[in-house]
Amino acid sequence: MKKILVIGATGLIGSRFVELANGKFEIIPVDENILDITNKEAVEEYFSTTQLNAVLNFAAFTNVDAAEKERNDTKGLCYKLNVIGVENLAYASKKHNKFLVYISTDFVFEGTVQNPGPYDENEKLPDNMEGISWYGWTKKEAEVKIENARAKSAIVRVAYPFTSGKYDLKLDYAKNYLKLYDDGKLFPIFTDQTITPLYLEDLVAPLSKILEEELQGVFHIVSSDVVTPFDFVEYLLSKARNVEGIVQKGSMEEFLKTPGRTPRPRLGGLKTDITQQKLGMKFRTWKEMVDSFVENL
Repeated sequence: MKKILVIGATGLIGSRFVELANGKFEIIPVDENILDITNKEAVEEYFSTTQLNAVLNFAAFTNVDAAEKERNDTKGLCYKLNVIGVENLAYASKKHNKFLVYISTDFVFEGTVQNPGPYDENEKLPDNMEGISWYGWTKKEAEVKIENARAKSAIVRVAYPFTSGKYDLKLDYAKNYLKLYDDGKLFPIFTDQTITPLYLEDLVAPLSKILEEELQGVFHIVSSDVVTPFDFVEYLLSKARNVEGIVQKGSMEEFLKTPGRTPRPRLGGLKTDITQQKLGMKFRTWKEMVDSFVENL
């Protein structure tokens, strides 16, 4: 059985993967208390003294608005964790011949009218920060660092995760909307944004295959079709709360015009055709994912 070092194993996505993939691999879960990936010497020592076959990195600074306050600060925590930490893992993986899987995001793309999504796996990464959040830029920089290290690696982009599993530290994409509705605080939802959400239970099989077979390259693991947040929430509430026609329409284009707003991909989303073909798997639609989510809540 393969030994997989899972970094960020206590986060929303990492913890669910560990829970569901435990029988497939011998998982070594670590958090920042066990291994500080921003410390190059600590990473090198860990790789030198620990038996493992592959590294799966979920660790990231993911608070998009908090990250924006550190924009252009390469000494800030966001950059250190999202870029330097990943670079340390990439070079250690290369040196010790370990397979590295890096979990990335659709936020590496602009999602603007000038360059709209959904993006395929071979889409060229942006070469400037215009229209991209600092969070998205640091995740993009990490992808570049992995390529430069020439480690045996896979970059797996995911987006808007939600899960039937229990996670107390923060609400996922779907549960957040359910709580807002339950609390009577549901605000107008964007009709002019495109996204490709991911039911985390659907991540396990494709990610496990990438790890088992050490498949290299860029992969997109999300719903097989795009949706607007408005349509997502309407469908979610109809299934989970049996209510219809109560969601108000909002505009992300207008929202982003307010000074000080963090840039986010508006016309975003990820295409999955190449990934499905490479893995020999068929991904589900966002509606099928929501159906399973509600069924298993």
